[in-house]
Amino acid sequence: MFHLAFGQTVYDVLLVVYAALVMPALSARNGRKLSPDAPLAPRYLRMMLRGWLAAAATAALWTFTKRPPAALGLDIPLGAGGMIGLAIACAVLVVAIVVQLLLPRLMTPQRRERLRGQMRAIKILPRSTVELLLFLGVSLTAGVWEELVYRGFLFWFIAPYAGIAGAVVLSTLVFGIGHVYQGWRGALNASVLGLLFAIGYALSRSLWWLMLIHALVDAFGGLVAWRVLRMPDNGRAK
Repeated sequence: MFHLAFGQTVYDVLLVVYAALVMPALSARNGRKLSPDAPLAPRYLRMMLRGWLAAAATAALWTFTKRPPAALGLDIPLGAGGMIGLAIACAVLVVAIVVQLLLPRLMTPQRRERLRGQMRAIKILPRSTVELLLFLGVSLTAGVWEELVYRGFLFWFIAPYAGIAGAVVLSTLVFGIGHVYQGWRGALNASVLGLLFAIGYALSRSLWWLMLIHALVDAFGGLVAWRVLRMPDNGRAK
C-alpha cells in the first residue's frame, strides 16, 4: 500500500494529477482542434487563465498547510544560488536583446523559410501585433506557474520517493508531456529546456531566477516568430 511522505496530503496528490494529467490533456485536445489560421487570442486567454489558477491553487495549498515558502523555491532573502541565478538571468536578457537587434542580419532566405515552417507547425506563436502583446502575457504566466508547479512543487513532492535525481527526471518528463500540444518538435524542445531548468533548480533551490528566464525565453521565442513571420522576401522585418 502506498503511503504519502511526511507532510504530504491528498490535496497534493490532486495537484499532481492536475499538473501531470489534466493540464496536458486539455492542452493536447485544444491543440488538435486549433487550425493553423485560427485566431490565437482566445487560446492565449484560456492559457493565462489556467496558468494563474494553477499558481493560485499551489499558493493556497502552501498557505493552508503552513509550509515555508523556501520549500517551494521561493527563498526570501535570496541565497547564494538564487543570486547566481539572477546574474545568469541578466546575462540571458542581454543576449536576447543582442539577438533581436541582429535578427535581420542573421536571417538568410533559407533560414527564414525553414523557421517559418517550424513556427507554423507549432501553431500557437503570434502572427499579429495584438497576438504578440497577448503572447507576452502568456510568457509571464508560464514563467510563474510552470516553474512554481513543475519545478518547485513537483520537486518537493517527488524527492522523498525518488531523490533529487529522480525529481529532475520525472519533473522534466511531466513538463515535456505538458507541451505535447506543440507537436513532437515543440515537446522535445520543451523537455530539453525543462531539463536545464530542473538542473538549475536542483543546484540553486531558488525559483525566482528560473521564473524570469522562463518568461524571457518564451517571450523571446514569440517575438522572433512574430518578426520572422512578418518578414518579406528580402529578410527585413515589416
